[in-house]
Amino acid sequence: MRRTVIQLGLVWLTAFNLRVILFAIPPSLPAIRSELGLSFSATGSITSLAVLMLGVASIPGALLATRYGARRLVSLCGVGLAVFTVSLTLPPAVFWVFAGSALLTLSIALAQPPLAVLIRRWFPDAMARAGSLYGNGLLMGSVFGASLSPYMSAAFGWRGMFLVWAVVAGIGVLLWTRFTPPDRAAAPQINLGAIARDPRAWQVAALFTFQNVVYYTVATWLPFLVKDRGPAYLATTLLFLNLFPIVLLLALAFLRWRYALSTAFYVIAGLLAAAGSLGLLLGLVELAWPLAFMVGLGAGAAFVGSVALPPLLASNESEAAGFSALMFTAGYTLAFAGPISAGLLVDATGQVTMAFWPPVIGAVLMAVVGSLAPRLLVRSRAAA
Repeated sequence: MRRTVIQLGLVWLTAFNLRVILFAIPPSLPAIRSELGLSFSATGSITSLAVLMLGVASIPGALLATRYGARRLVSLCGVGLAVFTVSLTLPPAVFWVFAGSALLTLSIALAQPPLAVLIRRWFPDAMARAGSLYGNGLLMGSVFGASLSPYMSAAFGWRGMFLVWAVVAGIGVLLWTRFTPPDRAAAPQINLGAIARDPRAWQVAALFTFQNVVYYTVATWLPFLVKDRGPAYLATTLLFLNLFPIVLLLALAFLRWRYALSTAFYVIAGLLAAAGSLGLLLGLVELAWPLAFMVGLGAGAAFVGSVALPPLLASNESEAAGFSALMFTAGYTLAFAGPISAGLLVDATGQVTMAFWPPVIGAVLMAVVGSLAPRLLVRSRAAA
């Protein structure tokens, strides 16, 4: 029992570290842009580059886990995450802001598919609970990264803020390597051809893609929309985007409702995110808090549902790793277009509000896919 609790705690902590640094980047972008003299489109491309790396490295992560072992790969990625976060603070700054962001995100991407394998392997009788805890760790990492970073940047500068998070990541990987059991078996071989022919995998990927477009674009450009109101207002706005929606979403772990296979769940999530993004597009800065909450709740709900699906729908470890790898690859690679296209719109029009067109469109498409996807997803063995 004690070992299970420790392993669950380390799954949560590892998931937390896989998001906390990534989500510390967007609140730092105004300061980075000001110091380095970047254009809006170049600034937006920092987030887009990170999202792209999350996508292109996911399938290699699943394949590397097969060769080197799931737990070992997660350990190596934890070390990389800490080291490359430190690299963001190195000169020449323009090079390392882009290179460091890409490399630390590469570490995150490689670690995600093997974690899906370990959840199935370590918790065969509690996969849903462990998957919910994993998703909670990812969400809490996004909350702390986005909400505390403005205060930390104000106190220590953006470089000092990244050094603090690098220390947290280093502590996490030390605990992981010390207290998790050695791999008793290699990660399973993955039949990517069979996974790619499964319509369920692509519908999960579509849901994941559109919620990523919504969230990452809003998280990137919301600091620019409200920056004139000061760091405290920005930090509070990001709390409404990240923390307060989680209070509601945490209840999902304790409900018997199969929300991840529910049509209504995704449609409501998409409509909430669309309404919040539309308000930001209209420049309703005075309503930034409730609008950010609507976006965060809608995108967060779709995220929790999507992340829960690979272990739930898979019939074995191989399918779990394959579904997860395809979901992350397609979802993040296609979402790359969101923040950078928003930056191009801002450069072309000179209006920050134009950056919220991609989230509006992405949220509407999320609702559309959500109205169709569960009809096929529910045919899985797990749902039966």
